[in-house]
Amino acid sequence: MAEQPEKHESASELLADWRSAERATIAARAAARIATLALAAAEAAEEAANAVEVAASSAAEAVDAARAAASRARKAAAEAAEAAQLAFASAEGDEARAVVDVQKAEASETAARDAYHKAEDQGFPKD
Repeated sequence: MAEQPEKHESASELLADWRSAERATIAARAAARIATLALAAAEAAEEAANAVEVAASSAAEAVDAARAAASRARKAAAEAAEAAQLAFASAEGDEARAVVDVQKAEASETAARDAYHKAEDQGFPKD
């Protein structure tokens, strides 16, 4: 038997196959670009998630530091209030003693003035 030559497809079939392969190549390239963009988006999302995690951790540390500072401020305010109460009580005592000292000084002044006037009335003693 003689070999029959291989049957070739028609030009229109070959062109259709070529155009179909071309469309498949374009679609594959588009899918590859989309996959690259999706990978970049995923990497950006991961970086953003890491940044959010760092920020949340920093915020938690700041809250803890603020809480500790508020506690120290509350203690300092209580101590200042106690010191103010002691100072007020001491000032009240100082005021009471000052009133007594003024009364004593006025009494001494009155006694000295009266003694001067009495001596003046009696003509002052002659030494």
